[in-house]
Amino acid sequence: MTPFSILSARLQSDTPVCGVAIEPYVLVRRADGTTVTADEVPEEGYTDARFSLKSRWTKSVVTKEGQVCWAHPDHDATVQCILCLRCKVDTKRSFHCSPECLKEHWHFHVDFHNQSRNNAGSDSNQLSKQNSSAMLNGLRSPGDLVHLAGYNATGETWVEVGNQRCYIPTQEDVGCVLRYECTAYDSASAYPDMGKTFSILTSRVRPSATPPMRSMIHMTPVRPTLKRGKFTVLSYNLLADLYASAEQFGYCPSWALHWPYRRANLLRELLAYNADIMCLQEVQSTHFTEFFAPEFSRAGYTAIFKKKTNEMYTRDTYAIDGCATFFKKNKFALVKKYEVEFNKAALSLADSLPPEQKSTALSRLLKDNVALIAVLEALVPPQPLPHPEGGVPPPSRRKLICIANTHIHSNPELSDIKLWQVHTLLKGLEKIATSADIPMLVAGDFNSVPGSAAHNLLVHGTVPLNAVELSNDPLGILKPATKLCHRLPLASAYASLVAGGTDNGDPAITRLRRRLDPITQEPKFTNCTRDFKGTLDYILYSKDFLAPSGCLELPDESEVRSRKKEHGGIPNESWSSDHIALMSEFSYVVPEGIPVPPEEQDDDPPEDTPPVTPVRY
Repeated sequence: MTPFSILSARLQSDTPVCGVAIEPYVLVRRADGTTVTADEVPEEGYTDARFSLKSRWTKSVVTKEGQVCWAHPDHDATVQCILCLRCKVDTKRSFHCSPECLKEHWHFHVDFHNQSRNNAGSDSNQLSKQNSSAMLNGLRSPGDLVHLAGYNATGETWVEVGNQRCYIPTQEDVGCVLRYECTAYDSASAYPDMGKTFSILTSRVRPSATPPMRSMIHMTPVRPTLKRGKFTVLSYNLLADLYASAEQFGYCPSWALHWPYRRANLLRELLAYNADIMCLQEVQSTHFTEFFAPEFSRAGYTAIFKKKTNEMYTRDTYAIDGCATFFKKNKFALVKKYEVEFNKAALSLADSLPPEQKSTALSRLLKDNVALIAVLEALVPPQPLPHPEGGVPPPSRRKLICIANTHIHSNPELSDIKLWQVHTLLKGLEKIATSADIPMLVAGDFNSVPGSAAHNLLVHGTVPLNAVELSNDPLGILKPATKLCHRLPLASAYASLVAGGTDNGDPAITRLRRRLDPITQEPKFTNCTRDFKGTLDYILYSKDFLAPSGCLELPDESEVRSRKKEHGGIPNESWSSDHIALMSEFSYVVPEGIPVPPEEQDDDPPEDTPPVTPVRY
């Protein structure tokens, strides 16, 4: 037996994407007989150890089955424009995946031909267009469109692009086939390559992911607000990798469901939104520490995290997710953090029940959900206001806000547990509000649709006595129903802004209102899968202190469902979670009875905001 050998090698996904790291899974047997993964083995050329893993990445300069489509680099080329060849246009631009593709992009070719003719001092533009159009109209089959002498459909030239196990495809790799080869390496041997060389071919490298582009829509609040101190709050359930199974999301291409792809796409999307405070749910603990926390730290954010109370066994390992809150270091400082474990409240509640009910109660109540509450100090507070009786303003106090980030239980059959968790969270926030008269913000995935008992409790402070959820109470934890109330002056940001704000004739606001439910004024959906479409996520605020002055536009259902799979949903190639992000801008309201100089009041009309542009990662 060789002292060091490779047992197997495979790729997590055989569809590479530009900018997304590829990490082959390699299983190795050491000299002592133990079996380990490549993560525990040094790499050849980067170690002084005798035994190491030798890796080589190469790409096919002429791809495995020939040239690729200029418009769709992940497709084989089947046709080629003859005029491009005659006009000596860049050869890559002449290839297309089908006659229909060539016809669809023919206006580009007319420009290519005209530019080439102009550079060569040939015929006029009009004559070139006439000749090009006449030639296209006379084409009847792929054989009329192609000229195969320009390339060798079977020849391949492999060029080395990497010598480490992990490789990140570049823009130059798009459309190429990649090949990964690995060999056990013995630096002390005259023939260092040991045993079998494992070789794996990928499909063509796809272009970089393009996250959704959504604009921030500004509106004039109903109440007077201050110019200074505005901030934005985002809420987003990211779909933890431990829940992103092919069984659950079979309509999503496997490569688009793969975590390395989704994390890069989600990061681009979140950085593009540029929110001041981000409340994220379903953040896997390892992904928080190894990816999101360092990436957002580089972008200027401070991070806090609260994981759930029990791990899940999935894909041969244990994993756990939780809630993560990020805030900009130059705008906020952390004053205090509270961690809410609903299981602790469940244990306390179960102790108050009769002994014969305790076991049943714990089985129903213990659901591992959590909430993360942060008290933040605004480093850019509103302008100090004059004293009500005139004179010099009093010394400025610290401007604090309290923001809660939560993920409520999801099982629709346990509506009593959802309502109990929401009530427990709100009573805890009431205590904070009593001790400090500060604005409250509550964001997250509440797994409760508009009009439900939990939603009514959040936005109205009470639960209707005829709510259907009250009949689903086997433990009696919701009785009497009159106790299900709170005194926090909360309102939903999207519903309040669009229902009360003025649109100034802005078509973007008109479009946004069409994407809200006409009865509840909430978004028509924040979660859209094959089996469910509805609103589960909300951003709520203290209407005594704050007023929403803008919100992130909402997509139409046709924009999130894959065009190739009408019965699919999200996640897909562009949208990397089964939820969509919500974001609102907030301004501080002018306190009643206190005069404010006109220059400090925010009565300017809202500015036009261009679409959020995804950033490169």
